[in-house]
Amino acid sequence: MTLSRQKENISTTHPVYLSGSLIQVSSRTASTMIRNPAKAALRLRIKSKLEAMTPEGRVAQSKAIAAKVVALPEFKAAKRISVYLSTDAEVDTVELLKEMFNQKKVVYVPTYHKTTMEMVKLNDFADYEGLPLTSWKIKQPKWSDNRESALESGGLDLVLMPGVAFTESCGRCGHGMGYYDKFLARLIEKFGRNNFKLIAVAFKEQIVPDNELQMDATDVRLDAVITA
Repeated sequence: MTLSRQKENISTTHPVYLSGSLIQVSSRTASTMIRNPAKAALRLRIKSKLEAMTPEGRVAQSKAIAAKVVALPEFKAAKRISVYLSTDAEVDTVELLKEMFNQKKVVYVPTYHKTTMEMVKLNDFADYEGLPLTSWKIKQPKWSDNRESALESGGLDLVLMPGVAFTESCGRCGHGMGYYDKFLARLIEKFGRNNFKLIAVAFKEQIVPDNELQMDATDVRLDAVITA
């Protein structure tokens, strides 16, 4: 299904979800709520769905999602973008990376040290191809490389997010380590929530009804989720 974009700005007053389209929400962060112990069960259920996907299905959805992201006015306008480097179980971001470099975007990707995640600069696609693999088989810059940090060099215009599950009103369930929650808290504290867009990409299998995922106090509601 294609979204009929009657409102071009994704920061709308009320959330709207259309399967295979853009989910639109306000820029408000989630209200304070008690942590939901059902998140662990939800992660397991979504993991089972993802494991049941065929490689062909993953590729087809990833290509469709990448095309929709690149077509967004928010993507076109963004000069500084952070994007995760995908595992086999996630929406593939390689084509997005290529397009970012083609469009001369300044690209930042995650690197980790203990409980901290930083978004650090990736110079070009050759730089990406030369990154070492982690034990999770993910390309990742070494923390010791001392690359330029997005937080220390001007912030971000667009953050492209991974996650395990997403709701129809743009709630997000991550992997439970809190890396993105803590990074976004620092980003918001330094630059404000209204100065960047927060957009997730997800397989159709990752979308759940609102009542299946309760937002926690530390969760930041997304501006949009792109599905195939």
